[in-house]
Amino acid sequence: MKNFLIITTVLFYFSCRSQESDFNVGQKSITYIDESRNRPLVTEIWYPTKDSLDKNIATNTQRTPFVTINAIPDASIIDEKHPLLLVSHGTGGNRFSLTWFIEKMVKEGYIVVSLDHYGNSSFNKIPREFVKWWERAIDIKHVLTQVLNDDTVGSKIDISKIGGVGFSLGGYTNIALAGGYVNRNLTKTMDIELPPEFPKGEEIIDFNTDSLIIASYNKYKDQVKDERMKAFFIMAPAIGFGFQSEKQTKNITAPIFIIAGKGDTNTPISGNAENYHLLIKTSELYLFGEHVNHYVFLNEATEFGKQILPDLTIDHPSVDRREIHNKTIGLAIVFFDKNL
Repeated sequence: MKNFLIITTVLFYFSCRSQESDFNVGQKSITYIDESRNRPLVTEIWYPTKDSLDKNIATNTQRTPFVTINAIPDASIIDEKHPLLLVSHGTGGNRFSLTWFIEKMVKEGYIVVSLDHYGNSSFNKIPREFVKWWERAIDIKHVLTQVLNDDTVGSKIDISKIGGVGFSLGGYTNIALAGGYVNRNLTKTMDIELPPEFPKGEEIIDFNTDSLIIASYNKYKDQVKDERMKAFFIMAPAIGFGFQSEKQTKNITAPIFIIAGKGDTNTPISGNAENYHLLIKTSELYLFGEHVNHYVFLNEATEFGKQILPDLTIDHPSVDRREIHNKTIGLAIVFFDKNL
């Protein structure tokens, strides 16, 4: 019944909306350095522009696994204040993993910032960084500060309207930014399976005893919340096993919208999406059907992508990834319009 009411609200909302804006997508690429952690953070800033797209440089997707978007590098930004969203990718993903979401939100008038989490992206895999989950929130906080100070973009941001978006491990990242506290000690009695994206190598790391991981956790575990961010939209969140008490979420006051598929086999909803919803008093939960799996929230795939990455690109025959994306966008627009 609750899902029905949410969708009804979205349908009513879109029936009242005018046509999609005629904004194009501008793109600025930059690398910020968090000198306190010696951590480069490769970042894309996407924003509304009235500049025209050169049709002659349309993106060629024949040898890319996912459908890409057309953006205008270093375009001029529309001279008004815009709400800002910061996007956190899933483990082993990258700043382009959710461009289907980014493009739509830019066309709604948002500035959207996405970044590669150092050591935990498809372009840069470092085993230890795959399990120092809490440091991802520090990445977002650092990039947010840099973007707000950016000479071109910073003055165009409405600082009262800043939100977060995340998928999978990026979902946990946003819960941390909202004030959630992961207890890594809970994993000592659990058999935690490493994600399929975890880099293979000769170095063996014991999550429970590794001195560098423990030192990082002790240093940063209480520094993850960001009061500048006012609302969070998270897709198929992970790391639910690290949350077992409302004490870990008592500092969350911002609204959080959780969306997932009942058929998620990577981060099953009972221990993740539903668990977070039970522990976070400010959360809403929307679930897609029993055949909707984890990677449906990644970009649509090319035929090449379906050949080389079938687990990430091919959905159940009854699932239309584009339809899931469109419904997700509708829910996100309603949520952020209400809460930012």
